Amino acid sequence: MTTIPGQNIVIQQSGTVHEATHHVKPNQPAPEQLAAHQAAREIVEKTSVQDSDHSEKVKSDKEKRAKEQKKREKREEERKKKKKIKREQDPDSTGSLLNTVA
Repeated sequence: MTTIPGQNIVIQQSGTVHEATHHVKPNQPAPEQLAAHQAAREIVEKTSVQDSDHSEKVKSDKEKRAKEQKKREKREEERKKKKKIKREQDPDSTGSLLNTVA
């Protein structure tokens, strides 16, 4: 029940309104739990590495080099295949063109 100051009136509140108007402090964790949580957080902070703009550049440079290396390897394989095909073909065999001057 609630009273209005300066008036002689009494008002009855429902249960939900009463709970909403009388806020209860949230339960605080035990100090031991807070200390353990803080220690765990500090360990994580000490073992993690901060990210920087330079690290992104290094990562992108590595990716570019890897792509270029793959392209070079692919070109080298194609060259080797062409050389192998040229060696296998006899210039006098059928299917090969001869340079002739007319």
